[in-house]
Amino acid sequence: MLATACGSTPRPSATATPLASPTATVVTGTPSPTANACVAPSNEPAPHGIIAASFATALAFAPDGRLFWTERSGTVRVWQNGASRVFARIRTVTSEANGSYSERGLLGLAISPTFITDRFVYAFYSDPSYRTQHVIRWYDCDGTGTHPTIVATFPAGNDCCHKGGRIAFGADGKLYVTLGDEHDAPAAQNVNDVRGKVLRYNPDGTIPSDNPFGAKNPVWAYGFRNPFGIAFSATGQLAITMNGPSGDAGSPGTGYDTLLLNVTRGAHYQWPNCYGYSHPLAASTCGGGIAPNWSSEASTYVPTGATFVDASGPSGYAGHLVFCTYDKGMAIVTAGSPHATVRIGPSGCRFGVIEGPNHALYYSDQTRIYELK
Repeated sequence: MLATACGSTPRPSATATPLASPTATVVTGTPSPTANACVAPSNEPAPHGIIAASFATALAFAPDGRLFWTERSGTVRVWQNGASRVFARIRTVTSEANGSYSERGLLGLAISPTFITDRFVYAFYSDPSYRTQHVIRWYDCDGTGTHPTIVATFPAGNDCCHKGGRIAFGADGKLYVTLGDEHDAPAAQNVNDVRGKVLRYNPDGTIPSDNPFGAKNPVWAYGFRNPFGIAFSATGQLAITMNGPSGDAGSPGTGYDTLLLNVTRGAHYQWPNCYGYSHPLAASTCGGGIAPNWSSEASTYVPTGATFVDASGPSGYAGHLVFCTYDKGMAIVTAGSPHATVRIGPSGCRFGVIEGPNHALYYSDQTRIYELK
């Protein structure tokens, strides 16, 4: 899978590189929809039943009703005119150079909040050089991705794991990116290092001037091990799922997967000072970090994609955050004090989950995307 991990070697502080100048031509003037041959038919009916898909890591709906998804090996697909079609392909890697286990690949997907006018589709992927990973953007021309543009570049680490790689737009119109600690646990507590963070960018990859740690720093929140799920509610609440320790930094070998229900500006979380429900690891205290809302404790879930379900969603899911897990299937969250609780839903929810415009839930495993009404 994409979310467990192995040993580490400390490395120097790392930074992300937003590209002020795009690497390919960007369409800056979009004709009106009635005159633009690139605009797909609006109000595409949501797909029904089961769709064949190969390791669909992330799912996203465009405002016109089309379902987009990323396949880990490097293909972005779209459901259009009642069928699956290739939207774009990128070169990526899904194993290490020696053929061993890896958490790299095409991992994240987001649709521009102003898609109706700019028609931008974003994805996160691992560069085949093994040295970097990127957020890339395409212009959608009637179901085909054109004008590929790298908008931000990040370090990729020297080993298999902790890549993060989820992206989403917030209610503020900014692009949020999750990065794992790249097996350098102390990096997660260094606000001048992008590893182990939630990062915040303008849609063009530049850094917003109101970020909490300075106008040139993309860090939005810190203290994460491997954040592999991201979701925004309609009101702007940001939830993050995080894979628990696997022996790194002296931690337990399994378990202690966590959920943070409301990640806020400048927030300080606990990894690697503590794990799970504030169990000390590297210090006698948790360094003032915020504890998770939910921890699997000794059980192993391996959480992945997440979504908030609105009040019109399927019965039993409406009004809840839900997230996929590789080991248990879908987890349906109920907020509570001192901790949230989860119950288990469909077993096929392994990678991505999203609510469709028809208010059904769509979720993926290794070979399919499913619909839940």
